[in-house]
Formats: sequence, structure tokens, C-alpha cells
Amino acid sequence: MKIIAALVICLNLLTCAVATWASSPHKSVRILSAKENLFVMKVDKEWQNAHVEVLAVNGDCVTCQLLTRSKLVINFQDVKQGLYTIRVTKGDQAEEFHFTKN
Repeated sequence: MKIIAALVICLNLLTCAVATWASSPHKSVRILSAKENLFVMKVDKEWQNAHVEVLAVNGDCVTCQLLTRSKLVINFQDVKQGLYTIRVTKGDQAEEFHFTKN
């Protein structure tokens, strides 16, 4: 009887975990690398033609461009040290990432 109760509890937990995982939002923009002076990200196909902005800590736009491919490399070599925000926007969806230039 204890074994059956333990199996029922385990199955219940497994079902809840699968339901939670399935309902969690899928990340469409992923960071591949953020080392030294390079920030590399990859996007799903539906995020192509999204607007990408690099913002300084004071809110000034350092650069902006249209994301035409699934992979984007941002080179921070020619900018000052500090914290930068990379904002990817398409329609009403937006993703933000932070990069620290040392």
C-alpha cells in the first residue's frame, strides 16, 4: 500500500513538473557568448527583422540596427568601459540583456 501511495505521489509530481515546463515561456533570443569585447546572440526565425538597440547606462543609444539574420555579433571594442543594455524588440515583445565592458 505504501508503494502504491509513493508511486501516485511521484506520478503527480512528474505531471505537475511537465505541465509547468510546457507552459513556461520559450526564450526566443539566446545569448551564445558574452566574453571580452564580443556579445553574440541567436534568435528564432520569428524574431528576424527585429530592432536591436545598444544603450549606454545613461540611456543614450550607442547603436541600433535591424536584425536580418538569426545570429548577431556586437563588438564592444570601440566603446568606453561601462554597463550596456542590449534591447531586442519586435512588435509588442522585447528582450533585454546586459553587457559589461571592462
